[in-house]
Amino acid sequence: MPDPTPNPVTHADPAADPITLPQTEAAILDVHPPHESVHSWRDFFIHIATIVIGLLIAIGLEQTVESLHHRHLLQQARENLHEEIQENQQLLAMDRKYLESNRQTMLQNIAILRQIKANPKQAHIPLQFPWQWSSPSAAAWNTARDTGALALMPYEQVQGYSLLYGQQGRVNEQANIYIQNQNHVAVPLVGTNDASTLSPMQIDDLIRGCATSDTDISLLENFMNSLDRNYTSALNNH
Repeated sequence: MPDPTPNPVTHADPAADPITLPQTEAAILDVHPPHESVHSWRDFFIHIATIVIGLLIAIGLEQTVESLHHRHLLQQARENLHEEIQENQQLLAMDRKYLESNRQTMLQNIAILRQIKANPKQAHIPLQFPWQWSSPSAAAWNTARDTGALALMPYEQVQGYSLLYGQQGRVNEQANIYIQNQNHVAVPLVGTNDASTLSPMQIDDLIRGCATSDTDISLLENFMNSLDRNYTSALNNH
């Protein structure tokens, strides 16, 4: 006999049993390189030709980039050398004025010392032993050598720059000799500022030192004249 009691209606609790929606998988793009087999000699040679052409293009691009780099390096080196030589020639002209002024001072010292030697009690002008010198720079030349820019220049141009900076080095060496001798001229005056208190032998030493300084200036000027011609030639051939 059927049960007259109706079955109770049950309701699902949404919190207790959440509804799960079907998940859609993301599409994955899987790329595979083509694996076309070589079926004939024609396909083989086409494959080889493709590789060769690719290598030639890569080598060509690399050489182009390197050529542009070398061209820029060479142009920059030439501009730096040109600018440095211009500045050095200006310094040379200034040094020439310094030397001429110092020469006149040394000749005046000699005249004063001879007066003191003839008449020690006579009032005289104080002696002076100045020197001024600005050494020309070789920074652009050293940079061009260290960066390899000189190897990109024609041999004749490198030779010209080499002779120029070699002469510049000799000028600086002679300038150092002149400066050292100039500083040694006043040794007899150490401990006194009055040349009239010196012995005749000490006065002769001072005269000899001033004359040596004048000789050093003359030799230095000869080196500078040669260097100035090298500067002018390099600037005209730039």
